Amino acid sequence: MKTLLLILGKETNEFAKGNYNQSLFEIAVETLKARYNILTTIVEEGYDVPEEIAKFKQADAVIFQYPVYWFMMPSTLKRYLDDVYAYGEFFAFSGGEYGSGGLMKGKKFMLSTTWNAPLEVFNNKNPNSFFEGRSAEEVLLPMCKSQEYCGLEELPHFSCHNIIKNPQFESDKERYILHLTKVFLDFNPFRNADAQQVASIVSNAG
Repeated sequence: MKTLLLILGKETNEFAKGNYNQSLFEIAVETLKARYNILTTIVEEGYDVPEEIAKFKQADAVIFQYPVYWFMMPSTLKRYLDDVYAYGEFFAFSGGEYGSGGLMKGKKFMLSTTWNAPLEVFNNKNPNSFFEGRSAEEVLLPMCKSQEYCGLEELPHFSCHNIIKNPQFESDKERYILHLTKVFLDFNPFRNADAQQVASIVSNAG
């Protein structure tokens, strides 16, 4: 049985309780637990660095669930990466091409994110649009490259939009279950296929 590590990077404060991300995190656990050995980390509850490193080594894939703050991850999740992604465990200087020293090769990662930004502002070719035609995935490039630097390979991501002004949790829940089913249950993400092939298969699934 393959192992998945699910990391919840929400932050609870007076403005945001993190319920949307908590619920999506729990949906992923329930959807995938019959077919995968599930490991979990809730970052804001604290963590032990050696234990987290061991989880990554055991995991075949990692799902990061977090809200997008200022087009980046919350500070607690950033601190987690700073603490856990240790030299000699996640990456090393190989002497080869830059970015080729990842020590987590063969593992996959997926981002599941929530945004206040509405969906229509992404992939918008209007020259005056805020993201200038970029997709949500392109806005999250630094997070993706951080994982790739450590050797992890990208799986198709999932995102929920406009969750403050116009939340659509029930439809987002249905979409997420379908996404998880396509990526992790219908299609074997651990076969020898690059990210572009995986994305194509998932987008064309019934």
